[in-house]
Amino acid sequence: MERIGLPARPAVEPEYSFTPPDESGSVRLMLDRESPQLPFSEPLPALKGRPKPRATGDLWQPSSKVPTTVPVPLPVVVVRIEGPFTALDRKLWLALVRQAWDDLDKPGHIHEVSIGELVELFRKISGRRDLGGKGTLQLTKKISEETDAARLWQSITRLAKTTIEWEDADYVGINSLLGARMDKEARMSGRLYFTFDPLLAQHVLAPRAWARLNVHVVMKLRSKYAVTLYEILEAYANRENSSCTATIDEVRNWLKVPDESYGVWRDLRRFVLDPAIAEINAHADEAGFTVGYEGVREGKAFGKIKFRVTKTGDRHQQESQIKAAIKAKARRLSRETGVGDPDSPPVPSGTALDRFRAEWVGKDPYEVISLWQDKWRASGCESLKSPDGAFLKFAEGLFKARNAKGTRRPA
Repeated sequence: MERIGLPARPAVEPEYSFTPPDESGSVRLMLDRESPQLPFSEPLPALKGRPKPRATGDLWQPSSKVPTTVPVPLPVVVVRIEGPFTALDRKLWLALVRQAWDDLDKPGHIHEVSIGELVELFRKISGRRDLGGKGTLQLTKKISEETDAARLWQSITRLAKTTIEWEDADYVGINSLLGARMDKEARMSGRLYFTFDPLLAQHVLAPRAWARLNVHVVMKLRSKYAVTLYEILEAYANRENSSCTATIDEVRNWLKVPDESYGVWRDLRRFVLDPAIAEINAHADEAGFTVGYEGVREGKAFGKIKFRVTKTGDRHQQESQIKAAIKAKARRLSRETGVGDPDSPPVPSGTALDRFRAEWVGKDPYEVISLWQDKWRASGCESLKSPDGAFLKFAEGLFKARNAKGTRRPA
């Protein structure tokens, strides 16, 4: 199992400065105490030549047919957390990523969203009615203010003070999860103005592997343990081996179980694992999977936990439809751009195979098909107007070349 890491730990809140926005509304974000950031081109370098993962659905209009999802890279999901990152913070961060998704590839872009709409969304999806009330917001160690939507602003403050360390085969980095305007004028406007660090946005947009998290499912889960466990296990739902085995210490670390609590296996099961898994399974239709688990003994004591993730039948059907739509889009793009998909090489029709067998009696057409497809990939996956004609022409050239060299012909 890969290294579990997302140490999100408390950090000193950075001081940001913004250059005036350009015509597109984008700004350059700089740390006051550091030199200017490295320049970024558009699109971000990690996206060149690679498709951008797609978010789905509408954040504000839940739908069972088109779920609201965000592809989040595994190093952000399968993580060790240290710091003030609560279940509410996880839900809010995911919602803000979905809200900002279409503009994430614009470095320094300031995103905005209505605080009232966020409060109403949480009320509609999760039933929470405490996010819009008045309360005290601690802005600095010495300054606090009374404000509307206090719990929501408190969550925003925690996100800004939480850092994430991430790594994969090519990148290692550390960033704050969020940047936000916290001044009274911004709060009185009823809108949240927020940013994502360009490096973090680049990592989210171009991950090597990701988990597709359902934003509304996360918002519906009430237990902090259920939220974290859902996000982690979703990463295993589409794997060939959909089980996840971790030490009890690792699981406690993922879920932020207090060191002094539930130290006995039966208590961990009764008060942490069973309620969290029961809650996830109660939303299986929307999450698309169910979870089971068992303790693994190491000697006489339990030392590990093995989770089993099973996709629902509806999810299998939905994924088949998505794959079919992706293939159809790839074929359309192939026709428009003249470049084919290397994973979907051209295939000769039955008529072409009949002509092959009649022309070269006793020869194996499938060996020739394989050689032809290899050449097609090597030559740049050019879109073919007549795959049948190209295949037969390749076969004729192959046999002539082999005859000329006196080499052994295909059996």
